[in-house]
Amino acid sequence: MKIVYTAISFLLVLLVGFFTLGYFIDASQKSVKSDLIVSLGGGYGCRIKEALRLYQNGYSNSKKFLYTGREEVHTDLKTSFSKSEFLLQGGIKKENIVFVKRGIIVNTVEELLFIKAYMERHNYKSVLIVTAPIHTRRVKTLASQIVPFDEAGIKVTVSGCKKAHWNPSSYYQDKETREAVFLEFAKLIYNLVKYSPPLISYTSYAEKKESLLWNEALEI
Repeated sequence: MKIVYTAISFLLVLLVGFFTLGYFIDASQKSVKSDLIVSLGGGYGCRIKEALRLYQNGYSNSKKFLYTGREEVHTDLKTSFSKSEFLLQGGIKKENIVFVKRGIIVNTVEELLFIKAYMERHNYKSVLIVTAPIHTRRVKTLASQIVPFDEAGIKVTVSGCKKAHWNPSSYYQDKETREAVFLEFAKLIYNLVKYSPPLISYTSYAEKKESLLWNEALEI
């Protein structure tokens, strides 16, 4: 009988975890004015558009706007736009745009490591990071567990852009969304292991932080 109770309890935990995973993955915070606004790479335009909207509403104290990833955003199979042109048309001065292209950094951990280094170089103390809702938990966790922003006295706020078809309470009803949430959870675990001390010293970041491209980008 004890085995039956244990099995039932385990099953209930799995079911609760499955149905509430959407709320765990979406850890979006309320946007607050910060020294720097950052739009992380990836997605189909949601991140850069929301970050620009926040910038236009005065959320960047330094007037700087940093974005990562690819320059071109493909909103669908037929339509794309240039991020830099989009930002310029949105009223941001060219000298205030900081683009850290893919190659200098290639994943979420490297993005956060660069952002922290950039902020320390320019003496910024708060950052508003805009990303997709299902990406927010990973960004928040990595920013606290792997990249020590708090030790540098930097406040991090992670804001999720608004996506029309995202609903944390019913994520599992759509196959594509369900798979994306499961993948995010797996990436979170993977990143925590791969970039934990002392394993981080064996990653590409160990060489990149000493590279000319990395250090030139810090000066923009």
